[in-house]
Amino acid sequence: MTEPDWSDLKVILAVARARSVAGAARAMGVDQSTVSRRLAALEDSVGAALVVRGGRELTLTAEGRLLQAAAERVEAVVSEASLGLRAAKDDVAGTARVSCPPGFLLHVLRALKAAREKHPTLTCEVNGDYRTVDLAKGEADVALRAFRPTGPDLIGRKLVEVGWGVYASLAYREAHGLPRSLEELPSHALILYPVTMHTVGGLRWMDEHKGDATEVVRVDNIELAAQVISSGGGIGVLPGFIAATHSALVRVFEQSVALTPIYCVYHESARNTARVRAATDALASYFEANASAFIGGDAPT
Repeated sequence: MTEPDWSDLKVILAVARARSVAGAARAMGVDQSTVSRRLAALEDSVGAALVVRGGRELTLTAEGRLLQAAAERVEAVVSEASLGLRAAKDDVAGTARVSCPPGFLLHVLRALKAAREKHPTLTCEVNGDYRTVDLAKGEADVALRAFRPTGPDLIGRKLVEVGWGVYASLAYREAHGLPRSLEELPSHALILYPVTMHTVGGLRWMDEHKGDATEVVRVDNIELAAQVISSGGGIGVLPGFIAATHSALVRVFEQSVALTPIYCVYHESARNTARVRAATDALASYFEANASAFIGGDAPT
């Protein structure tokens, strides 16, 4: 005896409701021989007769009624799940969870505010964290990343490029002056990032040009680095859009020293989910509208 699957249970439901092989065949959209064959196979699999044959109408045996009740429960669960999946696909309702680096937190909130105004039943949860969340395990629905996704079944949508510049504070300039070339950079106090953050070009640039500098501080957080540089602690590299929010900062070199593409990443399984689609579309709209500010170092609005 083997356990019947859902397609087998559909046969007993059709027979019970139609009271005939012909009626069950019409309901299932198959021929009568198919219904008879599948009903016989179902009886073999459970090891019991399910219908009483010989009358004008088919009636279920006690075992048949027991299996019918089980099939109706399965049908209800499948129907409820199907309705839920269709709602998730078509209705912008529920929660969209977004993970992003802390520096993007304010901008993600601005973008999602527009999504919530358009879709009042949408709820958004935002987590500002440098950790790379596991989208396949459902740790978030959407993530902003400074690298193209390489994991299986991950979809990446490029949002914008971020420009990085070398900055110092007005107070530092008054006290120590600014380097006029890369050769003069090692003679200044420098703010660097730990090697673990060097996957992003802007974060490793100062290490590549520090030479034999002896006055060095390493900071493992971009926002903290901006505060240290603003307070006169030294010269460091920052994303231009973050530096633009600190009025005490000035550019050391006019040109950007690195560009970093930012991707909106989500799992393939969420591609057609309405709440995720609403969140990703809102993020894309906001960042594309402010692309020149992110690449040029102005303050996005």
